[in-house]
Amino acid sequence: MMTTLNWTKFPLIGNHLSLDFVNTKIAENGKPRDLLERPADAAAWAIAVKLLDRTRAKKLAKIWQEAGNREEFEEMLRFRKVLHALVEAMRSGESVKAPTLNAINERLRTLNGYAEVLPSDEGFTKRFVLEIHTPNQLLAPVAEAAADLLCYGNPAYVKKCENPSCVLYFYDGTKNHSRRWCSMKACGNRTKVAAFYQRQRQQAK
Repeated sequence: MMTTLNWTKFPLIGNHLSLDFVNTKIAENGKPRDLLERPADAAAWAIAVKLLDRTRAKKLAKIWQEAGNREEFEEMLRFRKVLHALVEAMRSGESVKAPTLNAINERLRTLNGYAEVLPSDEGFTKRFVLEIHTPNQLLAPVAEAAADLLCYGNPAYVKKCENPSCVLYFYDGTKNHSRRWCSMKACGNRTKVAAFYQRQRQQAK
């Protein structure tokens, strides 16, 4: 049976791999919605963030769905919860707890892959190819991104969308670090429109 993958449903607004992983849990019409509902969704997300190409991801998704792989998939969800705590600690100026660091280090130790050399326009380029066989093996590059965020990122630039009903995070890489919304097309415009109508109502009184 064909396993359908929808990699376009993920909001890639985090400007950072670890934040895009946290953002796989969203709010829709005021209610929480988990975009990682089944093992195949892990493969779809891997396509979205370019950890896997479509051909490889589709093959893995079929295997993961048919084999169950529920425990490995649940491990992904548990690690997402760990990273959510990390992000909240960074943006609120709190200390990062030892269990969070331990969880990140545990995943870093599972990083498997190999380097290969490819021709490029400038000559040659070297890239690291991940060895991915189970859903939880996607956590190693996510953990590496989280480690980079913690070690080299500026906590002041880790932000949450200012729309109170939005739960998405992003790393503010804008020139003046004045980004406020997950997306201007989404929360930014909605907030501006709501503010406009509020001013209109007040002026009409």
